[in-house]
Order: sequence, then C-alpha cells, then structure tokens
Amino acid sequence: MIGRTARYVWVLSALLGAGCTPELGDVPFACGTGGLCPEGYSCQATVCVRDGASPTSRRPKRVAWINPPEMFWLSAPGGGATLLVNDGFTPGARGIYEIHVAPDGNVSEPRAIFTYGGAVISSAVVPLPDGRYGVVLVRFPNVDSDETTLELLGIERTSASGSTPAVEKLFSTTTPFLGGVEPPYVGAAIDGTTLNIAWTVPSGGGRVEVLHLERQGSLWNPTWKASASLPPDVPPLSGDCQLFRDDGGVLTVRVGFESYALSTLDPATAMDGMVSMTTFAPTTDEPLFGWKDGVFAMRRGDYDPANAAFAVSYVFTPAMGMPTEDKGFTMPETTTPFVGTPFEGGALVAPVSRDPKLPTVDVAWRSPTEPLRIVASVPRTSTGSIFSSRAYGLGDKAYVAWTEFYESNMDLWIGVSDLRREGMGMLLGRSNHVRGLSRPVGGPQVEKAEGQGAP
Repeated sequence: MIGRTARYVWVLSALLGAGCTPELGDVPFACGTGGLCPEGYSCQATVCVRDGASPTSRRPKRVAWINPPEMFWLSAPGGGATLLVNDGFTPGARGIYEIHVAPDGNVSEPRAIFTYGGAVISSAVVPLPDGRYGVVLVRFPNVDSDETTLELLGIERTSASGSTPAVEKLFSTTTPFLGGVEPPYVGAAIDGTTLNIAWTVPSGGGRVEVLHLERQGSLWNPTWKASASLPPDVPPLSGDCQLFRDDGGVLTVRVGFESYALSTLDPATAMDGMVSMTTFAPTTDEPLFGWKDGVFAMRRGDYDPANAAFAVSYVFTPAMGMPTEDKGFTMPETTTPFVGTPFEGGALVAPVSRDPKLPTVDVAWRSPTEPLRIVASVPRTSTGSIFSSRAYGLGDKAYVAWTEFYESNMDLWIGVSDLRREGMGMLLGRSNHVRGLSRPVGGPQVEKAEGQGAP
C-alpha cells in the first residue's frame, strides 16, 4: 500500500512527467505525515492550503465523536475567539482542547488543556474573572467508587506553547451513582464573579439542582441552591441540563434529550440560601433559548424522504401574547440542532437553512422583540453530512464550529463570516456562555405530536 506521503510524491511526479501542470485547487487534500504538502502549499489546520489562499473554512481536528454540548466559544484575550472542545470518544486522545481562531479565519492547531484517559466526563466551560478557563466537569466513578462528582476547575489560559496548563480545583460535590454509560450533560452560565451550574441528581426519582457559586478568596462556594423534580417524560439519565441566562439575570433550565421540559428561576428572589424553581413544563418543540419574556424553539414538521430532511419552523412564544412562527426551513435528519448563544439581547443559532444540502452554514439571530433573520453565512468547502454546529458573535464577526460525519469518524470544521448587525439591539459586548445537549446517535428521531405547540 502506498502511504499518503509517498502518494503525494508519486501523483505529482506522474503529472509532471507527463508534461502536465497540476491544478490542485486551493484546498486539495489533508496534510501528509509531519505536515507534508505539495510545493506551493502549506499545512493549515490539518489541510493543505495554497500559499496566499484564504479558504472559507478550516478543519483542525478529526475525531471519533464530539457531542453537540461539548463545543464552547469564548473571546480570546489577544483578539478573535477560542473554541473549547471536549473530545470524549477518540481512543488515546480524550480531553478538552483549545483552538484559537483569528478574525481572518486562521485557525491554530488544537492544544490539550486537560486530558482524562479512559474516564467518562461531561463538561461546560466559562471564562473566569481571573482570566482562566472555568471548566465544570461531571465525572462518572471509577471501579472503586460509587459516587458521581461535580467539579469546577480553574485552568490556565496563557501557559507557554508546549507546556502543561496549571489546573486548580475550585469546588467539588458528589451524588450517589445510579448507573448508566455516560453522565448527563451539565450547564453553566457566568456573570462577573457569580457562576450558576445546573446538573441532574438521579436519586429520589431524579431532580435538577442549580448551584449558585461565588468567588470567596481562591475558591468558589455555593451561596444558594434551587431544585425541582424532573418531569415523568425525562428519566434521570436523560436529564441533560442546558442553562440560559438573559440580560436581566433570569435563568431558564432546559432538560431532556428527545423529550424536553423547561423551568425558570430568578436569582433576585434568593432567601435563606434557596431560590424557587417553577415546575418543569414539557414541550414538544426543541427549545433553543429562553428569556424572561419568552422562549425561542425549533418545531419539526413532515419528513421529506427524497432529501432525507425534516421541514422545520422557528417559534417564539412570549410570556404574554400569541406565539409567532417562521416557516419554510429544513433540517437534515443527520443534524442535531444546538441551542443558541446570547448576542446583542438575542441569541445566535446554526445551522438555519432552507436548503437540505446545507451548502453554507447559515447563522440566524432572534430576540424577544425582533424577528428571526439570517445574519451570517459560512460557505462550506466540504460535503459531509453536518451533525451539529455552534455559532458565536464577537464584534462584526460570526465564528461557527460544526461537525460532519466522515466514514466512521467526525471532522471538526471552523469558519468565520462577517456579521450583518442591522436591526439588532444595542446591547454591545454581552455574550454570556450557554450550552446544549445531545447523545451519540445517528440523528434525532422525533414524532410530531397532535396539537403540537410551544411551552
């Protein structure tokens, strides 16, 4: 068998020997061993790129699997944005990686900031006020333990290239382990020096706890807690938590994997170390973001076998008043929708498309007062089936990460697009982190219920 490096040399030699001048294109193929590329090309984010070319997307990592909840965008201290990815399935490479993305689309090589061998871990990442990554972990126990552990780690962001970042445990609590193959996903949202964490406690029939942590010296300690029982349609091991925070501080908790439910709580009502949560309200839609003034969700319609895609619409249900629905969109059956990221008083979601082939990764924005609109588009240079994506707005740029199926693996792709901000709110610089959830399955299978509506 000819190796990839030898194959480059053989093909180019054959073309040149035949009197041909090969036209390979701007991004012809993956880099060879040691970053080898043909003359006139350089290895950028695992792909050979023609010198002087600026591809619309880059592929920095090939993995066994990345769950949609395990991609997090943060602003980078030196400009641009940083993507944090929890690769929990690639043998010998399980860990959390940072990838820096410049406003012009250049992408750094992935760098491991935390590795965990064969452990099973779900995570959330937020920026700590001291400049470190705040990494929230839910760990399944090893063979000698019978507890599930929730931890907050402070991980150094600016360690020298090639060095191991310093890691400090800032908070930890446990709950009895009741079985399963991986932990429910954990949600986190930070506002200055206060951090909220939502996770599922499986004992007692299953409930969600929201812990409010505040920085006290070098550690973070809980100052209040909220709790609510899971609804009957969401079993404890599917009680994956997503935590939304609006600009007024009100929190919305989404739980579920295929069946979803929502609860809200207002930290301003804290008394004697407790905050009340509303009873979880089930919904047949897929909530993408929640504010005090309403919920933004995706609604599935009929399945189109010719295009292997669902018809979808986007619904905003206000706290008071009638829902509004934007129709005419589509979602491939292999694609798992992801929740929004807060931006300019609203939320960014991706991919939102009217084309089932998704030739571009389009980003939409919606707020409680402004209608849905496409605000950014990243042309794809690949043709794989998209699994999920995560958009992030910073200044006049939209940063988008998405995963595609590639044979028995996944490719992680990243692109940057100009952001069309016309008509957005003037809440500049507000982009608190939120996250979503999924499971490693071959695309969602959701039946449309009779009388389907928003929560």
